[in-house]
Amino acid sequence: MTQFDKEYTIGSWGKGLLLYGVLSKFFYDKDVGALNFVRKWVNQSVETQTPEGKLSGGDPSQTNFGTIGLSVLYFAETEPEATDYSESIRKQADYFLDPSLKRTDKGTIYYLEMTPQVWIDTVIMICPFLAKAGQLLDEPRYTKEAIKQLELHIECLKDPETGLFRHIWDEKKQKFYEGSLWGRGNGWMIASLVEVAEQLADDHPKKRKLITEIQRLAETLLLCQDEEGFWRLFLDQVSENSKVETAGTLIIAYGLSKAIRNGWIDTEFWEPIQSAFEAVIPCIDEDGKVTKASGPTVNPKYTPYNKPYPHAQGFFLITALEIQKLIQFLKEKHIL
Repeated sequence: MTQFDKEYTIGSWGKGLLLYGVLSKFFYDKDVGALNFVRKWVNQSVETQTPEGKLSGGDPSQTNFGTIGLSVLYFAETEPEATDYSESIRKQADYFLDPSLKRTDKGTIYYLEMTPQVWIDTVIMICPFLAKAGQLLDEPRYTKEAIKQLELHIECLKDPETGLFRHIWDEKKQKFYEGSLWGRGNGWMIASLVEVAEQLADDHPKKRKLITEIQRLAETLLLCQDEEGFWRLFLDQVSENSKVETAGTLIIAYGLSKAIRNGWIDTEFWEPIQSAFEAVIPCIDEDGKVTKASGPTVNPKYTPYNKPYPHAQGFFLITALEIQKLIQFLKEKHIL
């Protein structure tokens, strides 16, 4: 929070995840200071939303600012009389459906405005927001687009041999621009699948397909967890080239935890989730910084590492709250 004022005036994805993490702290302990901090920056994002719909003044990508919408959704739901919030959500959701957005021939949204590439990052930037916006505003077309983008990214980025997901597909060259089995990217996918599936009615024609993908990916991810409990920078490597990655570990643990609570994977997944979270806790330094996280990534091999990253801070808070809910769930089931 102390770094936020000078670094995050535009609509970055890290800003969105940190705000949602601070909001999670409010959900945990009703910290009014945390809520007011989020409100300040949500209001700033709404006030500087571009005519196209990009929150907080926009971003060089086509998608990054979408994570800010997760916090705007909270205020739209809890303060319906403040119509600026719901109008902002609608504006951003309509932007993601705009046919003028750069896409593949099949409709997969390009991550960057100027480059014909499909990035796995896009699923976390827009799909949970669109699915939740669809529910809140009773707009099935938003939910439909969230599902469509998940399915298209799965088709484009899933590795048929491992069942894991690769990072960046270059549509023009018809090959992977960056094809690593990136840990955090696979975390984006499991978390996005769960978030979207949660918004669907049990009889929704696409829900079973998403749940099947969650179950398949969950089983595969377990095979990649190291002995300490971490998921690493590259899921197919355990070496110096594949560093411990706390942000990716947290995101994967979050997705698996929510999948347990929804009854989509077995409660035996609790043990690797617990192992993952307990591995991350010693990586929090005395100032509260989540260490051993990697930064914004084009090629994970060269990404900055072990600096204070807003996405790592945010997802620690988000995951901590989720694991508290999981523990309560398991206690009620007399499993713990």
